[in-house]
Amino acid sequence: MRRLRLTPRRLAAAVLVGAMACTGVAYAASLGVGSGKLHAWSQTLTKATCNQTSTTEDDTYVQQGSPTSTAGASATTLSVSSGAAKNYAFIRFDLSGCSLPTTAGADSSALTVFVTNASPHTISVYPVYSSWSSATLTWNGVSGLTIGATATATFTGSAGSHVLTVTADVDAAIKAGALWGWELRDNTAGGATTTKIGSAQNATVADRPSMTLSDEK
Repeated sequence: MRRLRLTPRRLAAAVLVGAMACTGVAYAASLGVGSGKLHAWSQTLTKATCNQTSTTEDDTYVQQGSPTSTAGASATTLSVSSGAAKNYAFIRFDLSGCSLPTTAGADSSALTVFVTNASPHTISVYPVYSSWSSATLTWNGVSGLTIGATATATFTGSAGSHVLTVTADVDAAIKAGALWGWELRDNTAGGATTTKIGSAQNATVADRPSMTLSDEK
């Protein structure tokens, strides 16, 4: 029977294959072969948290009933409506203040919204991949935006605070810079209703949207 001699190169390959077979593990070291020897190099991971508040937020809502009008940046609530005349809300944050390099990644990220006017309907949250501004966005303008086909999160429009996991969206934004916040839409069938969410201009600070990002680089 032929014996296999374990060389440093073969050992490195075996360790690599074994590591790839494991999931859900965070690695802080790497292996390599140099000058015929096996070496392990340590890798320092820097973790941080960046909180986004109304000071870095832009939001608005668009109205099917007024397709060429903009709600602007002055509304104290964002309207999300179903029925014959729908309203969609838009929320985004400027992550530039977090000073994140493209080598960083999102460990976790949560978007928090506060429902001031409740409804029994489900609100779906979709990532937006093209630029918009609360000063100019209208219902007709939404057709020109690139919006994800699959909702990142959903929540029932009950009164109070809702914390939504948006980690995958924010991680992609850090690495590719392709995220322009989220569209909030009521897709529930069965009658018209309106859910209102506190905006960045709401008089009650606790009712304004916020986002928390935990990252590593």
